[in-house]
Amino acid sequence: MLRGLRAAQNAVQDAAKDAAKDAAKDGAQVGALRSARNPALAASLGADDPVTAFRSAAGGASGSLFAQLLGAMLAHQGGIPLPDALSRAAARIGAIGQAKPGDRTMLDALIPASLAPDAASAAAAAAIGAQATRTMPARRGRARHVEGAGLGHVDAGARSVAEMLAVLAQGKGEGAA
Repeated sequence: MLRGLRAAQNAVQDAAKDAAKDAAKDGAQVGALRSARNPALAASLGADDPVTAFRSAAGGASGSLFAQLLGAMLAHQGGIPLPDALSRAAARIGAIGQAKPGDRTMLDALIPASLAPDAASAAAAAAIGAQATRTMPARRGRARHVEGAGLGHVDAGARSVAEMLAVLAQGKGEGAA
């Protein structure tokens, strides 16, 4: 499990680099992803409660939201079927962020992923969902305040969900989606 968490941390770091390249990204998302490079997160990987440790290390609203995804990934590693774990995370994220599908958030990648039967299919569905955000105006989060509501750019949260699920699929030997 520790190896999977380290791989997820690396995916988050890579997503932060990608998100920072695009000025239209949600500022909070970029901040949370950058803070995920914090040594406190690396130390939290061995913590008794990695989800709480991640939430504390990443901070902010995005930290709380991505902690839900991390919790789902850990629940799946603990034996919970992936669709069930991702569906629960999506419900929590929707409630926390008061978001729904089509609002141009991480849910636009996570909900399609939650319908997939395995990690590789979930990663592929999340990647398609993330790309679909390119044509959606942001209705939630800071991106809604950006000129054009982020149109023409992939939502940073949705992209990060796809990246993290691709890491999960690779860790399960299902290949990248």
